[in-house]
Amino acid sequence: MKTVNNTMIQSLIAFLLIGGLLSCDDFLDKEPMSKVSPETYLDDEAQLANYANKIYADILPSHSNQWSYGIFGEDNNTDNQVGVSLHDRYTNDRWKVDHSENDNWKFEMIYRCNFFLSEVLPRYGEDINGSGNSITGDLANIKHYIGEMYFLRACEYFKRYQMFGDFPIITEPLADDLETLREAIKRSPRNEVARFILEDLDKAAALMADKKWLPPV
Repeated sequence: MKTVNNTMIQSLIAFLLIGGLLSCDDFLDKEPMSKVSPETYLDDEAQLANYANKIYADILPSHSNQWSYGIFGEDNNTDNQVGVSLHDRYTNDRWKVDHSENDNWKFEMIYRCNFFLSEVLPRYGEDINGSGNSITGDLANIKHYIGEMYFLRACEYFKRYQMFGDFPIITEPLADDLETLREAIKRSPRNEVARFILEDLDKAAALMADKKWLPPV
């Protein structure tokens, strides 16, 4: 009788261990909660808003710093206003084009805008009114955030247009392939860059909501 009891106890322990291992496998096979994948992200209105809000401060000058001029400081050294000091891009009767290795040649923000549009536009559909939209949330807000991304990409390209004139026009995330990247970085003429900026602004104007800004009471 004792032998039978021991066998039953051992069988029960083995069963519990096997069940525990199987449940651990199920738990470990879950997607990490700290990471997201393109297949499960940017399919909700709140996610679109968070993505756009994150890159706003990286593309547009911020007013949070007390020493910052904000966005109107971008007009320094133009025919609208002058800054405290003269920019070193000027020489006698010429405007120098910067060719130094600095962040002006970084495509990170352009890539982020392109990634957003490449993921969101197929889910929104070709109809500007969103008849084929599969993104959850308020349709007007979804349209607005898509419009914001076109606006932000236009801002980023306008910076390059001011600095370089001719600049590569890239409208989608590129594969990590040397030949593909080498072909993509060929500069487009400045008139094509200007036209591309205006096209993005037209799309932004058609998609973004009309909202009036009211000063705080």
